[in-house]
Amino acid sequence: MTDDLRVRFLIVDDEQSIRKLCMTIGASLGFVCSEAETAESALALLETHAPDVVLTDLMLPSMSGVQLLQRVKSLQPRTEVAIMTGHGSIESAVQAMKLGAYDYVTKPFRVEELKLILQRMAEKVRLVMENQFLRAHVNNEMQLSCG
Repeated sequence: MTDDLRVRFLIVDDEQSIRKLCMTIGASLGFVCSEAETAESALALLETHAPDVVLTDLMLPSMSGVQLLQRVKSLQPRTEVAIMTGHGSIESAVQAMKLGAYDYVTKPFRVEELKLILQRMAEKVRLVMENQFLRAHVNNEMQLSCG
């Protein structure tokens, strides 16, 4: 499968070991993976390689994962974002979900649990893209038959 048809996955975490593990998990799912240590570098990647799926730590050096979630959603509304944290609270999880997070993952996470979440996020992205393609196709067909 060519890279432009594969799900683009971005992991944002200041811990290299977590990024490497998530990159390995993403690659095992067939994703095109990229990583960022800070929210700023993640936002820069957003401009050049817009990801379909983002997994971000809640506690980043200069911007929270929730703030990054808001920026990603304003720039790329169709990108699915999950937030992970070792400092989870009900309040932060609820806030993240209200702002459009797909899911909330607590560290340490089980690899199988994370794989399942990433697969579901990717499936949602694929369904939205397929729906848009089909709508455009139907609209085009309607214009041809009516015009």
